[in-house]
Amino acid sequence: MSRVEKNASLEERLDDVKGEMVREVRRRTRVSRPFLTCSLLLLAVLVGLGVWIAWSVAATGLVRVPVFTSLANEAPAPTREVTPGVPVETVLNEAFTSTLTRRLYEGGGELTNRSVEVAVSEASLTASLRTFLEGDELEWIDASHSQIVVEPGVGIELFVPLSLESQQPGTAATIVFELSAMEGNLVVTPISVRVGKAKIPDLVIAVFLRPLLEAELAKLNAAMVGYAQISSIETLPRELLIKGELSVEIR
Repeated sequence: MSRVEKNASLEERLDDVKGEMVREVRRRTRVSRPFLTCSLLLLAVLVGLGVWIAWSVAATGLVRVPVFTSLANEAPAPTREVTPGVPVETVLNEAFTSTLTRRLYEGGGELTNRSVEVAVSEASLTASLRTFLEGDELEWIDASHSQIVVEPGVGIELFVPLSLESQQPGTAATIVFELSAMEGNLVVTPISVRVGKAKIPDLVIAVFLRPLLEAELAKLNAAMVGYAQISSIETLPRELLIKGELSVEIR
């Protein structure tokens, strides 16, 4: 009888040990499973971030990234090809001079009608752009193929090919912006910027690009100060229509 009781006691102890082991395994499983899940999620986020960075860099065309460059990048192209024409400065000078002469003739020597209207074609804008870029002598910019397209509903497209040794198959900066008139001057508003196929964040545009565009536009405003005050600017197919009033004083 004593032997039976001992065997029963031993079996109970073994059952208790087994139960304790099962509970411990379950407890550790519950603890390790969330940790494993979090680790896998973190790994997935890091991998995704790495892929996104590689894709974004490859899309610019500035740096060749194995595998990604062939998938994300392709040679950018402008909306259409533009042949350079008469520079903007010449167009404005001739338009203001001829308008002033005509207004004086119509007014019998007096400037009774000060309205002025000038159409500036994308060909003229392209000519002035290339002259400006060639004057800066920036080796990493292909000034000879830079151009400006004017398209209603889109804005003004500034296309500047970049000459970099790392380019595969080639890249360019494409800047789309709008022009408006404020207090007699032209004002620029950037809409979008792309390098290759990669879109540049708005923060970068506001901090770096807008001040640059405004500085260059200030030169054009300065050239018009002695002639006219701009009241409006309209984007037409392939040209900008600038309206204003002659500001010269006839004595």
